[in-house]
Amino acid sequence: SPGVYDEDWLDALDYVVARAGEHGLKLVLTLTNYWDAYGGMEEYVKWANDANETAGLSITEFYTSEAIRDMYRSNFLALKDRVNTYTNLTYANDPTILAWELANEPRNPGDFTGEVLQGWIAEMSQFVKDHAPNQLVTSGSEGFFGPSTLQYMYLNGNGTFDHKQYTAQMCTGVDFLTNHDETTAIDLPSFHLYPDHHAEELCGRGAPASDCALQWARAQTEARLRLASQVLGKPLYLGEFGKMKHPLMEGTLDAQVVYRNRLYSQVYNMIQQSAVDAFDEESQEFSNAVGVGGGSTFWMLASPEYKDYDNFTVYSGGNGPSLPPPWVPSMEAVATQSDFRNYREEQECVAKVLGQHPDWTDHHWFVAGRDADEWYDTVRRMEEDDRVYTRKFTSGHHPEYTFTFDPAIAEKWYLDASTVALIQNHASNMNQLARLNKHNWWG
Repeated sequence: SPGVYDEDWLDALDYVVARAGEHGLKLVLTLTNYWDAYGGMEEYVKWANDANETAGLSITEFYTSEAIRDMYRSNFLALKDRVNTYTNLTYANDPTILAWELANEPRNPGDFTGEVLQGWIAEMSQFVKDHAPNQLVTSGSEGFFGPSTLQYMYLNGNGTFDHKQYTAQMCTGVDFLTNHDETTAIDLPSFHLYPDHHAEELCGRGAPASDCALQWARAQTEARLRLASQVLGKPLYLGEFGKMKHPLMEGTLDAQVVYRNRLYSQVYNMIQQSAVDAFDEESQEFSNAVGVGGGSTFWMLASPEYKDYDNFTVYSGGNGPSLPPPWVPSMEAVATQSDFRNYREEQECVAKVLGQHPDWTDHHWFVAGRDADEWYDTVRRMEEDDRVYTRKFTSGHHPEYTFTFDPAIAEKWYLDASTVALIQNHASNMNQLARLNKHNWWG
């Protein structure tokens, strides 16, 4: 309930922050979640309405209700003033905490103007900055394009709740440029990059989607690097990106990892090059006038004890402890979440917008090419007749899911280590670039 905190949970967070500091890591702490995982905005709205479920309620109230905004501010103050049990520092005075993220992937579906979410980001970013001035602030946004950048609307891609009905991301309530401009106190403009989700209708999933999805990801990143540099003058933060991998998905398992590695490499190269281009060899400093690729956080790294819930997990030294079927939500959950998150209003808004601007779904950036199963660097799997068979993924809502795979691969396959090596190399490169910068972010 509001204002009541779980001390065991907070002690565990204290420990994470303390250990991160010991290892020289920086953290970005997220203050709430648009999605229902961990409660998030949904819980705030239920609290404000003294409700146990979301029936008849809307996500929009999270941004517009003064009572909810008060709860949000109070929870932030409680956390930033907390004294860490292990370091004896308040969270607001701990340099291990690089930044505060206002919310994970905030949206206000159905609102093409983006005014509601913009007002909330402007208000809350300033509030957080006023009370934690030594730390950075980021929005946590997926960074969809909105009315301020109509020339990039064709890049927004499509989303789906149920892998059946796709909705062009034209009315999410998000506007990348405006949400991070000078009317806010945002230090790090944010976007997320998931070809398996937002380019799924055009490209598909799995290895056969690879060439298309890599082109989509490059176009997405280039556009935001350009805006961050030329318009916002702030370092771009790729808050999440990733590639699904599962033996039940299309394409060989090893090809999926080669595709994932190429996505990681492409993202890392673009961020590193952006930083290098902004570095002045003569002065040995970065230009203050140029927004650069500030950094990225992939989704996600886990120990073998952690289940691969969404098929994005990277495991060091192995393929993880379990491989559940590719994630598909239940229709009941889809219906509940769709109503609360204004899905009907969003569809109506998209239909109206695309009726006026059909060119916004013109994917002129795409040039057909070869996919991961055909790439020269794909490690061919052993196809032995006695080990390859068809396993049907059974679901009342998705009975047509049928895949062929080798069940023995998951037990002996260690290509996740190649992705870990890419991550470590990028971290080392970015650490060297950071040492070149004479400016200290703290304060």
